[in-house]
Amino acid sequence: MALKVFNINVNVDNFNVNPDENYLITPNHLSYLDILILKISNKIVFVSTKEVEETFLFGHLAKYGASVFIDRRTKNNIKEEVETLKKHIQQGFDLVIFLEGTTSNGDSVLPFKSAFVEIAFQLGVKILPVCIKYTKVNDEPLNEKNRDLIFYYGDMKLFNHVLNFMLKVKSVEVNVKFLEPINPSDFKDRKELSSKIHSEVLRCYTN
Repeated sequence: MALKVFNINVNVDNFNVNPDENYLITPNHLSYLDILILKISNKIVFVSTKEVEETFLFGHLAKYGASVFIDRRTKNNIKEEVETLKKHIQQGFDLVIFLEGTTSNGDSVLPFKSAFVEIAFQLGVKILPVCIKYTKVNDEPLNEKNRDLIFYYGDMKLFNHVLNFMLKVKSVEVNVKFLEPINPSDFKDRKELSSKIHSEVLRCYTN
């Protein structure tokens, strides 16, 4: 519904996951719109932050997309949060985690944090890397002049950004490519696995 309201056209490539399996889905992160475009299955639950939950617009977007909220402001609760997230997978959901931990300006893909990749090791679930590439705004190819109508990052002000988006953006095109699943058992630890996930998403994003 929200995609139609904002005239966002999502081109999904290679979504051929096994419906009998659960996945840890790891996309790059560019905009608050990412949650809308990735909600392509009722099995998908997003991992978001307490800060987002406490923000008026973002909180509503995240709840619309079905989210579980964690506190990334402190590392003290990571073990408890990992256990909470594991329960969602055990209940049959696929978890979407933005491993960059924040949004970027689209120049590249920020380094991936490894803490929550531990879930894949503990449960033996596969990682499903996803590459998000916004391609057009208002029927024009995405470029440095128009990308900030979509990308939300750094010290941008939320109200101003959303207002600009609603007033100036008439259409958006975005490609979402699901890459080949990665088995955590092929890696020695979460840092090596995170590095592999990042390299796959980065390769897709820059090609």
